[in-house]
Amino acid sequence: MKKTLRIMAIVMVALMLCLSLTSCFGKKLSGTYAAEVDILLAKATHEYTFKGSKVTLVTTTAVIGSENKNTYEGTYEITELDNGDMEITFNFETEGDGVKSGTVSFEEGEDYIKIGGVTYNAVED
Repeated sequence: MKKTLRIMAIVMVALMLCLSLTSCFGKKLSGTYAAEVDILLAKATHEYTFKGSKVTLVTTTAVIGSENKNTYEGTYEITELDNGDMEITFNFETEGDGVKSGTVSFEEGEDYIKIGGVTYNAVED
C-alpha cells in the first residue's frame, strides 16, 4: 500500500511539473495572416508568417505604378495578462518603415488575429 501511494505521489508531482513547464513556453502561432489598407493613392499590405517562435513580416506599399516590398525577420512571444487580455512582443532583427520591436495588444479568433487593433485574416497556403 505504501509503495502504491509513493508511486501515485511521484506521478502527480511529475504531472504538475509538466503542466507548469508547458505554461512557461506560451502560445505559439502557425500560418500566414495578412491585412490590406488603402491610404489615399497608396495600398499597403502587411503579411505575418508565424512558424514556432519565429515571425516573418513582409510589408508591401504600392503607389501609382511603383511597389516597395520589405521583409523583416524576428521572434515573438505571446503573454496572457492577469485580466485575461493578451499581448504579443516582437523582436525584429532590423526595423524600418514603421516596423519596430515592441509589445502590443493581441487577440486570436478562428481565422484571424488582431495585432495592435488591426485585424489580419488567415491566408490559405
